[in-house]
Amino acid sequence: MKKIVSVDDEPMMLKCLERVLEGHGYKLFVTSDPDEGLKVMKEDPDVCLALLDIKMPRKNGFDIYKELRQFKKIPVLFVTAYPKSFTTKSDEVVNMWKNEFADGTTDIIYKPFDLPTLYEKVEGLIGKAKDAGDKQ
Repeated sequence: MKKIVSVDDEPMMLKCLERVLEGHGYKLFVTSDPDEGLKVMKEDPDVCLALLDIKMPRKNGFDIYKELRQFKKIPVLFVTAYPKSFTTKSDEVVNMWKNEFADGTTDIIYKPFDLPTLYEKVEGLIGKAKDAGDKQ
């Protein structure tokens, strides 16, 4: 079973991601503590994807990403509430993602999102929950 770590400061978002992705066959570890999320990603060899909220109080998703890349290169799906509309802040986030993080192992999804889009992005980064050859 493919394991995903989700770090978000919104408890309801974590519960939603856990429920829908586990219902889709993935195993999730959810936390609002960036350091706890990093620890799990570092120590658990089965983690194959990180879902990172961008704007959080202690560490933002980009900071977590940079720390993660120091010890492991797993795909990352940035999850953000920044609108896709053309505002100064959203442009800054999108440009940062495109220029610094778009290396083929990252993607971005905007809150609120629909479930088919979430599944498509997760599967695009790590495949279906139970691909041929997966154990279990």
